[in-house]
Amino acid sequence: MTDIKKQVQQTFGTHAENYVTSPTHARGKSLSQLLKAIPRQPGWKTLDMATGGGHTALACAEEGAAVIASDLTLKMLQTARQFIRKQNQKVFFVQHDAEAVPFPADHFDLVTCRIAPHHFPDVPRFVHEAARVLKPGGWLGIVDIISPDKKKAADYCNAFEKLRDPSHVWAFRLRDWRAFFEEAGLEMTHTEAAASDQQLGVWAARVGCDNVTIHRLRAMLLQAPQVIKDWYNVKTSENTLADIPFSIQQAVMIARKRD
Repeated sequence: MTDIKKQVQQTFGTHAENYVTSPTHARGKSLSQLLKAIPRQPGWKTLDMATGGGHTALACAEEGAAVIASDLTLKMLQTARQFIRKQNQKVFFVQHDAEAVPFPADHFDLVTCRIAPHHFPDVPRFVHEAARVLKPGGWLGIVDIISPDKKKAADYCNAFEKLRDPSHVWAFRLRDWRAFFEEAGLEMTHTEAAASDQQLGVWAARVGCDNVTIHRLRAMLLQAPQVIKDWYNVKTSENTLADIPFSIQQAVMIARKRD
């Protein structure tokens, strides 16, 4: 296992409960946007990869799908299972790497992955694996952080994310995702913005940032070039410097496997 994957397991294993209770993950508008954009049917075989707190898996199960929730981190799976069982829903849980899916080809009607691929060392490999296990005509639904088109701005945003969470690898541009889908035999059918409003202190505390790191993150936002402030929709005043409101730019991306 690579060092970054060990870092992912450490980070999410330590803070697993935070991702069950996180408003961004539990009630973030990207979840409803994702579900509305996918033409789902009851009984569909569904795989929710990097399930985190299990919110996407739960939503699919509540609509009658046969759901498998998977994650690299065992503690994350155990926490998600406890949460979903309290909702009286049946979901199966499997621990596996999103870049090495242990299911046969052409098996699932739907694969989902929400707010996770920026932690994957090889996103094109993940997309290929998702495409492989989908049935012809099956659907892939992804939500993830995206970066600005220009390289310097993308570098700045990814450095900001990496400072907050060392298990962050890279947030790709929307056009990169289009290329990944195309190379994997998927046709992108829908994209939409899904900005996630945050308070910097709360966002940083979710992964256990210490005060020094929080001050550095605050400085990166306040001293950022204007293009970065615009990208993050940074709002500052004398009353908000203690906990700066900003928005993380995400995209909802839907693709269909070619017949």
